[in-house]
Amino acid sequence: MKNKESTRDEIRPGLIIEYLQNNQPVTAWIMEVQSARVRALNINQREVKLSLSRILPWSGPGYPQNLSREEITALLKEHNRKRLEEQDKLNVLEVWEMSQGEIDQAGISWFAGLIWNEPDHDHRAALGRTMLQDRARFKFSPPVFEVYPEEVVLNRLEQERITKERERLVSIGRDFFKSLWETRVKDSVSADSIDPVTLEELKSLITARVKNPDDPQTQEVWTKITTGLPQDPNLAFLLGKNWGIYPPDYNYLLDQADYCWDDSWTDAHALEISRICTEVEDRIQDPDIQGLVSIDSQTTRDIDDAFSIEVRNGSFFLNLALACPALAWKPGTDLDRAVAHRASSLYLPEGTSNMLPDILAQDVFSLVEKKPRPAMVLKLELDARGEVRDLDIRCGWVMVDSNLTYELVEDRLERGLWPTLQNAYRLAAVLREKRLDAGAVIIEQNDPQIRLEKINGNVRVHLENKPPSPRAQLIVSEFMILANFTLAAWARDRGVPLLYRTQDIALPRDYCGVWSKPEDIYQIIRSLGATLTETSPKPHRSIAVPCYAPVTSPLRRYTDLVNELQVMSAVGKQDLLLDSEQLEGMLPVLNSRIATVSQIQRFRPRYWKLAYLKQNCKHKTWRGIVVDNSGPFIVLSMPQELILVRAAPELFGGKTRLGQAFRLRLGKIDPLNNELSVLEAWEE
Repeated sequence: MKNKESTRDEIRPGLIIEYLQNNQPVTAWIMEVQSARVRALNINQREVKLSLSRILPWSGPGYPQNLSREEITALLKEHNRKRLEEQDKLNVLEVWEMSQGEIDQAGISWFAGLIWNEPDHDHRAALGRTMLQDRARFKFSPPVFEVYPEEVVLNRLEQERITKERERLVSIGRDFFKSLWETRVKDSVSADSIDPVTLEELKSLITARVKNPDDPQTQEVWTKITTGLPQDPNLAFLLGKNWGIYPPDYNYLLDQADYCWDDSWTDAHALEISRICTEVEDRIQDPDIQGLVSIDSQTTRDIDDAFSIEVRNGSFFLNLALACPALAWKPGTDLDRAVAHRASSLYLPEGTSNMLPDILAQDVFSLVEKKPRPAMVLKLELDARGEVRDLDIRCGWVMVDSNLTYELVEDRLERGLWPTLQNAYRLAAVLREKRLDAGAVIIEQNDPQIRLEKINGNVRVHLENKPPSPRAQLIVSEFMILANFTLAAWARDRGVPLLYRTQDIALPRDYCGVWSKPEDIYQIIRSLGATLTETSPKPHRSIAVPCYAPVTSPLRRYTDLVNELQVMSAVGKQDLLLDSEQLEGMLPVLNSRIATVSQIQRFRPRYWKLAYLKQNCKHKTWRGIVVDNSGPFIVLSMPQELILVRAAPELFGGKTRLGQAFRLRLGKIDPLNNELSVLEAWEE
C-alpha cells in the first residue's frame, strides 16, 4: 500500500519551512519566492537561497510577510522549541510498529495521524525530524517516507551497532596504539582507563592482524586505528610485543601458517591416538630382522630409518627399515586431516614440533633401540657397481641394536672400526659415484648449528661450526636416495599410484659434480629448476634418478606417510587406498600446506642468524665472498654463517669478481623484517 499525500503548504513569503544542512533540519522563514528558488532567513539569522527541492515536506504555518527580523527570529525560535519538545516525547519505534506491514510508503501527515488526532505543523515537523534520524526503520524519499520491513530493520540495526562499536573501538584504540608504539615498554603503558571488553577487542584485533596481515574482516578498522603510525609490515606484532601479548622473539610465522607449536593440538584426537597405541601394542611380534643401527643427530627423537648390511661374494645385502605409522593409520579421520594440515615436522633452533602427535613420533613408531617396532623393510641386493639386482618389500617387526650419532659413526669410520659401518660407507661411496656419473649435482656446505641461550630473560644467539661428519652423512643420504628411487621405480613398473618428487629440466652437463665454493653453489642453485610434487613418475635431474618418491620419513612428512600407505596396501595385495585421481585431487591443498610450513623452516633460522649478527656486529667484521655481481647490487655469501647479503657496488671501490673475498662491517640489522645492510667492505 502506498500513500503519497502532500503536506506542503503553498510556497509563499511568510511561510515557515525546514531544510537539511549537514543532514540536520534547519528552521527558516521564506522572505521571497523566485521561480524555482526561495530566499529565506534561518533561525541563525542568516539569509540563504534554496531550491524548492531542498524544502522538507512539512512546511507551515504561514504568517504575514511584513514582520520585522526580530519578530521572525522570535517565531522561528518558538516553533523550534515546540518541535524539540515534541521530539522528546516521541517513540519512533511505536510509529514503525504501527506502520510496517500496513503500508510501504506515506507522507508525514499519514504517520502523524497514527499518534495525534489533530496534528499541527509542529507535530508533523517533530515527527519528520525524528523519522529522518531513524535510518534503520525509515528511508526518506522526498516527499514520502518508505517503511522498512522487520528483517531489513534487524539487519540495519545490527549494522548500526557494528558501526558504532567500530567507531568506539577506533576512538579508544588509536590513542592506545599510539602510546604502545611510542613507549615500546609494556609496563609503562597504562590500560587502566580502558574497559576489559574493549581491551579484549583490541587484543583480538592485533592477534587477527598478526595471523593474517591482509585480513579483509579487520582491514577497515585496522587502517583507521593505525592512522599516523609507521607502515611497518610487522606493525601488529610490534604492538602486540610492546603490550606483552607476545614475547620478544615470538615466532609469528606459526600463527600465519596456523601451525600449533606444542602438542596441545592432539587433545582433540585423544581417542584416535589411544586406538593407534592400543592396536600397535596388541600386534607386537618378535623381531624378524636384527642387527640394525640408525644414524641421527644427538637430539633426534623421531627416528624413522635404520639399516643393516653385509657383503658376500662382492655383492651388498642391505636391509633398510623405515618407521611404519601406516601399520595402524586410518586415512580420512580427523587426526589424519590434522596431520595433513601440519604437512611436516619443524626443526628450528628453539626446538622441534612433530608432524605426528609426540607419543607416536617419538615413541610408538620411532625406531628407538632395544624396543620392538613396526617397520616397512626393504631387502636389497646390489652388485659392486651399486645396481639393484633384487628387491623384497615386507612389513614386519624390527629391533634396532643401536641409535648412533653422526659424530660417533664418523669416529668409528675414521679409526676403521665396526665392519657394518665400513661396509655401509663403501656402498654409499659407490652409490654417490654412480649418481655423479649419471649427472648428479651435489652441494657441500656446512650449515652452522644455532644455539640459543637465555640470560636474564634475553636470548643470546651462538653459531657453532661442529666438526663435519661427511662419511656418516653420506651413508644416510645415499641410503635414503636409494630407498626413495627404488620404491619409485617399483611402483612405476607396477602401476601403484604414488606422490613423486620431480625435477624434469634440461640440466647442463657442466653443472654436474660436487660443488663447495660459495660462488659456484649460488650460481647453480639459481639455475636449477624447482622440484614439484606430482602423480607422474618423472626424472629428478639434480639427484640423477629417473623417478623419485619420498617415503623414508613417514614420521616427518605427510607425503612420505601417504606413499608408505600406498606401498603397504600394494604389498599386502589389498585395494589401493587412493587411485591416481584421488592423489591428484590432494595435491593443490597439500602443496599449499607444504609451501607454507616450509617457509617457516627457511625463514626462522635466518631470523636467528640475523639476531646473532646484530648482537656481534659492533665489535666484529665478517667474511663475505662475491657470488653475484651482475645486477644493481653485489651479492655476497657469508660462508661461516651461511647467509647472503646485498651491498651497493660503490662500497667495493671498483669492479669485483666472483669468488673475491672481502671483510664486511655491517650496519642496520633487523631480524624481524629480514633486513641486513653493509656499511664498509675492504678486500681481504
